[in-house]
Amino acid sequence: MKRTIIAIAIAILLVGADEGSAKIVEANLTIDTGNVNFTGNTVEALTVNGGIPGPTLEFTEGDIARIHVRNNLDSPSSVHWHGLLVPPQEDGVPFVSFPGIAPHTTFTYEFPIRQAGTYWYHSHTGSQEQRGVYGSIVIHPRGPENPRSDRDYVVVLSDWIDENPERVMGLLKSGNEWYSIKRNTGQNIWGALRRNRIIDFFRREWESMPANEINDVAYDKFLINGQTDERLAAKPGETVRLRIINAGASSYFYVQFAGGPMTVVASDGLDVEPFQIDRLLVAVAETYDVIVTVPSENAFELRATAQDGSGHGTLLVGEGERVAAPDVPKPDYYQNTMNSSYLSAATRTAWDVAGSDELLPPLNDEAKATEQGNMAGGMKMGGGKMKMAAPAPGRPPTPYGQLRSTGDTSLSKASPRRVIKMNLTGDMERYVWSINGKVLSPSDTIRIRKGERVRFEMSNRTMMNHPMHLHGHFFRVLNGQGSRAPLKHTVNVAPMQTTVIEFDANEEKDWFFHCHILYHMKAGMERIVHYEGTEVDAATLAVRPQLYDQHWYAFGDVSVLSQMSQGSAQVVNTHNTFGLGWEVGYDNGDYDITSTYSYYVNRYLSGFAGVNAYQEVESGSDVRGVFGLSWLLPLNIRSSIWVGTDESFRWSAGKELPLTRRLTAFTDVEYDSVTEWEWTAGAEYTLTRNLSLYGQYNSEFGGGGGARLRFFSSGF
Repeated sequence: MKRTIIAIAIAILLVGADEGSAKIVEANLTIDTGNVNFTGNTVEALTVNGGIPGPTLEFTEGDIARIHVRNNLDSPSSVHWHGLLVPPQEDGVPFVSFPGIAPHTTFTYEFPIRQAGTYWYHSHTGSQEQRGVYGSIVIHPRGPENPRSDRDYVVVLSDWIDENPERVMGLLKSGNEWYSIKRNTGQNIWGALRRNRIIDFFRREWESMPANEINDVAYDKFLINGQTDERLAAKPGETVRLRIINAGASSYFYVQFAGGPMTVVASDGLDVEPFQIDRLLVAVAETYDVIVTVPSENAFELRATAQDGSGHGTLLVGEGERVAAPDVPKPDYYQNTMNSSYLSAATRTAWDVAGSDELLPPLNDEAKATEQGNMAGGMKMGGGKMKMAAPAPGRPPTPYGQLRSTGDTSLSKASPRRVIKMNLTGDMERYVWSINGKVLSPSDTIRIRKGERVRFEMSNRTMMNHPMHLHGHFFRVLNGQGSRAPLKHTVNVAPMQTTVIEFDANEEKDWFFHCHILYHMKAGMERIVHYEGTEVDAATLAVRPQLYDQHWYAFGDVSVLSQMSQGSAQVVNTHNTFGLGWEVGYDNGDYDITSTYSYYVNRYLSGFAGVNAYQEVESGSDVRGVFGLSWLLPLNIRSSIWVGTDESFRWSAGKELPLTRRLTAFTDVEYDSVTEWEWTAGAEYTLTRNLSLYGQYNSEFGGGGGARLRFFSSGF
């Protein structure tokens, strides 16, 4: 059965014409708290109907879904029907399509089922998805399933962490490197030397790039259908359809079947021309239907390995002796994927434009300026070229080049065309993720008109993957298949690559568009797509300002040494920081305390103003106002300069250098026109996320050692 845009349109008409006689299928979902134990520790989670994941909702194309969602929480909740074509008010995004589900109330969603295939649902409120509010949706076609299989199973992949996701976000915002230490994914001098990559290491440092990373979070477990080792019944020779859903909050998975190659027959719910694949990379929020054949009387492993190599989930298909799937090679975090520190603003990969009706135009001046100032990873713009390293053996990219629709998906060229260019941007250290250098705000709504052909040209200017999801629509991914470009609702935009999608603007009102890595979305990589001439209901508009609220995060550190104490504390949101830093000597009572407000422009530049109080035996004591700039130099050297209200000035620079997984060396130098030169050198050995051993020599206070305590908060 071919499910193209034309087929979907016909189905919509058929459902509309026959809605009065359509079968109403009701379901009940209850969101509540519950205890789970995936790791040996019992922690509180969120459940749907008492489980994680929630139950599979099954419908037949042409049904009317009536789903009663009971929110038993003390806080608001929601459910979004990921990939389903629903009326805008049923889409389930708080403050975008409806106000949300109030605590201890029931909300009823009702919409026609316009499609068939594999989809899923999840909360769109806060971090509830990460805590367990998700489940699968299977929609059977009006006719027989194509291709037929002897058995049919849902396979829900997910990632789990015992820690509260709001605390996870606080740690990410604080710049704490504990997750990379825990997974051993950080880059350091010793690791580079062992791999003969020391030149690559310092080249990255020289280009002011942060360390390479695949996932921001160190997960405790990877689950399949809420379990760590599930078994599905199947007999030798039987064909099995596996409906694979990546419901992870931020993990991509390599999926492989020990019994032989998998045949991919659908992507994001819609049929594709079948093709075989040994190892399938599934981006966050994507779905794939695959057919496997059980070759003999054994239990064959379907293994889902996290892309960062930190673990895997296991599912067995068949009966008898266990046959394991092969291991996925670990990623090489030291590999330098660039042959130059410069990237042409017009760079495009071949498959981005193959099959489109014209070459992509160069980025406009505004987009170029955005690239120059806001690229995560320290990439600088200019007239050079970029070359991505070939995928490591056994670590294939997403299979988009092999996805081919079963029918013509071309859009009518008679429709007016709108091209929207987006740079996916961010700052790993500050943990700000953005589009065109801006986090979500009322001023950057994407405006389109019904009847247009809309093209999104998405250029990823970061060193991380971004699975971009458009609610309420299917779009063509321009992947070199011409008129057979596949239809998807979620597409991965790879690091330093451009991906182009296009769709018919055939809806109304407002729809969400965002990166589906939960923490990237929460940090700002999201937009509203608005149909001009239409408007959502008054109740939703009344609460929409809450969508733009920026959380504040507090974090800092205190070092208690044998000769002195020093530390810092910060309260930050996307662009604003209120900070306090100090150093105090025990013997002579000297101190230097600075309180500032700073405004974040981009990764390279911030401006600040504040008050500095100091006391020194030779210079005396004073309090002065200060005004200055902080900026990032090559080799990731942090520097700043200020002028004081007493006509003084101060310049400082500092550098941290990771020596091993846990050991970091650091040095700072400062010149103040009043107190003159001061320098520090030392090392820190990380024991836990909150505690380090710390030793340093300071030119004013002398040498000594002690401990460094770090703290951070959830958002508020």
